[in-house]
Amino acid sequence: MDEQTAFVLALQILALFSIAGALLLYLICKIQKTDSVTLENIPGASKPILVTCADNAIGLQISIHLANRGFRVFSGLKAGAGVGSPDDSVAAKVIRSWQKNRESQNGMVHGSIIALPLDVNREDLLHEAADIIRGHLPAGEDGLWAVINTTGLIYRGRLDQQDISQWEAMFRTNVVGVLRTSRAFQGLLRNTSGRIITLGPENCCEGGFVAYAATRHAVLGATDALRKELVSTGIRVITLELTCFNTEDLYVIPKLRKDKEQTEISIDSDGCIEYYPRALPPYSLHTLDLCLTTRNPKDFYSLEYKYAWLKPLKMMTV
Repeated sequence: MDEQTAFVLALQILALFSIAGALLLYLICKIQKTDSVTLENIPGASKPILVTCADNAIGLQISIHLANRGFRVFSGLKAGAGVGSPDDSVAAKVIRSWQKNRESQNGMVHGSIIALPLDVNREDLLHEAADIIRGHLPAGEDGLWAVINTTGLIYRGRLDQQDISQWEAMFRTNVVGVLRTSRAFQGLLRNTSGRIITLGPENCCEGGFVAYAATRHAVLGATDALRKELVSTGIRVITLELTCFNTEDLYVIPKLRKDKEQTEISIDSDGCIEYYPRALPPYSLHTLDLCLTTRNPKDFYSLEYKYAWLKPLKMMTV
């Protein structure tokens, strides 16, 4: 085979592989487009989502992230610590800074965050929250797209040294609180065939988390039973698996950067004042996006990035 023939053959092979690669990329994009639920193929400007607690690291991060993704986020804050109150919390300050930054963006950010008082241990606040959400929905709408249970209470200590009242408090908040929340918002979720999202057990290999681990496994069992109970209503019940995360990092109270606690401070890439810690890495937030935008979601999603040598695909636009 002469050099000219070999060169032509190489070009033909290269062209063949290029066509095959382009076809594969087209099919991947086609599948993602078909499976995702975007604001263009669902009525409404943005989907309303309730995050039950934004006073901890995971809840605040999820609230800010979803608002930046275009959702209308209702974020639960402790009663008396809401946005604009005299004794507002760090989470309330972060949300207020995000709201102010959004107003200055001239419509470039389409999502929103509405803070409301919510305590999963109080039936009155749960029902008041449902009424507040209804009052903020556009005319003709009466439903939530999803409820994300981010409330969590942790008392660390050896089982033989812990006070039983701490066990009871964790079960009341972590388990009964999820049941109360699921019941309180079923009506709003049924109207949209929405989703209840709970957090599964975390990495509790260290000592001192026996009682807390029991509450998380109880939530896992309750979620599985609730999934079967609600299948006829169209409500999907989904568990986010958190086995690769440090337990206490998820539910710690956020703090502002020590050198940036004044009123006039810089805005970070999320559009809010800088705070720490950030509980979830980008690939976990990407998985959360899939959980919320996939037309037929799975029952379980792992927030652990199992294939570190691959970069996640670009997030779908919501």
